[in-house]
Amino acid sequence: MDRLPRIGLALGSGGARGAAHTGVLKVLEAEGIPISIVAGSSIGALVGAAFAVGLPSERMEHEWLATGTRRLLRSFLPSFHPAGFSSGSELKRVLSELLGDRKIEDLEIPYGAMACDIDTGEAIPLRSGSLVDAIRASTAIPGVFHPMRYDGRLLMDGGLVDPVPIRLCRALGADFVIAVDITPTPTPTTARRRNAWNRIGESLAGSLAQTTVLPATLAEWLEGVFRERPAEERPLPGVYSIMNQTVSILLQEMLRQKLILHPPDILIRPELDLHFMAYQRAEAGIEAGCRAAEAVLPELRRKWAETSSGE
Repeated sequence: MDRLPRIGLALGSGGARGAAHTGVLKVLEAEGIPISIVAGSSIGALVGAAFAVGLPSERMEHEWLATGTRRLLRSFLPSFHPAGFSSGSELKRVLSELLGDRKIEDLEIPYGAMACDIDTGEAIPLRSGSLVDAIRASTAIPGVFHPMRYDGRLLMDGGLVDPVPIRLCRALGADFVIAVDITPTPTPTTARRRNAWNRIGESLAGSLAQTTVLPATLAEWLEGVFRERPAEERPLPGVYSIMNQTVSILLQEMLRQKLILHPPDILIRPELDLHFMAYQRAEAGIEAGCRAAEAVLPELRRKWAETSSGE
């Protein structure tokens, strides 16, 4: 390879969990990792666009931390239409204020946003045209935003078909891909709860062993009663938890298959306990992204050195 291999960054979908992308960018920027190409799905498309237009990570961090209730309500301004909670017009206005009126093909680095054709289920990579329109299409969360009319199609959230667009990143010319996966993982829907009887029993069991007031045989009998008490059955989860868990399971299985077909050179998975709408906890997401990126730096340096030397 005559030229230096180009590093691409594939940023995944995940709503407010996308704050972790900014943490990853902070570390890569501090380490001087030369990102030449960026592709994103949903929130990854937005953060990737900010990087593509030259916004430094400090500015991105400021924007995340400044996302308060008023700003969120403005972005999700309801339209009361059957197609979704919001038309997305206010979100487009916010994006235009942040990114300007740019076309994708005029950006200094190759950029692509992944979207989904709601009629056919096709993955639609957006590599030209209005940058803001591409982001609006890629972030059109079903039920929240109206589908985006784009070149005769109705487009929705890119995370539906390609949560971490590694293949798009390579199609844009990346020789070495760093992928950032922030998709939610399945977690226990309900915890096993201890009822009052069990709690009292555990407390008494510890004290009975040390008491000298009760006869030993009576103390042993009482302790046995509490120990033999059957544990409370695990409560059934609510419908919201079930639906969230269903989406997480489907996303994880789809992503597992995608990673087998199109593996990245480096995969970064921040440990996040944020749900996809926790925009006001951005600081925790940014810190998680920083930790995850720092953890892979030794492997990244080694693999990048091998790729650059042609090994």
